[in-house]
Amino acid sequence: MKKLLGLGLIIWGSAANAQAPATATSTSEQGQARQFGILVGGTASQYDLCVKKGFLPKSDQSAEDTAKSILEKMHTSDTGPDQSAYMQEGWDMMKKQISEHESFYTQEKCTGVGKEWAKILATMRKK
Repeated sequence: MKKLLGLGLIIWGSAANAQAPATATSTSEQGQARQFGILVGGTASQYDLCVKKGFLPKSDQSAEDTAKSILEKMHTSDTGPDQSAYMQEGWDMMKKQISEHESFYTQEKCTGVGKEWAKILATMRKK
């Protein structure tokens, strides 16, 4: 998880200046899990929206299904405390922001989303 975050793929600006809700983060692990959900889930949701708009190619499996699979594999292989709820919280927050700002996703923005999603997939394959 830290490897992906270290890549600098944070997508805050991609959702029309989305702001995180003012929820308290109990631990840094929970915060990292939330950020990971924002990154992986949020990018997947953006990718699927761009596919729906015809700006990115459709694949056999939706990006969101791929992201769910990634998060599920991480959950089952992680020996620490379960952080999946925090990952889902981050993803849900991004999905809400994306749905509220669909018009923000133009051909140009979707090209960037496609590149970010490709980086995430490449990083996850290395694991």
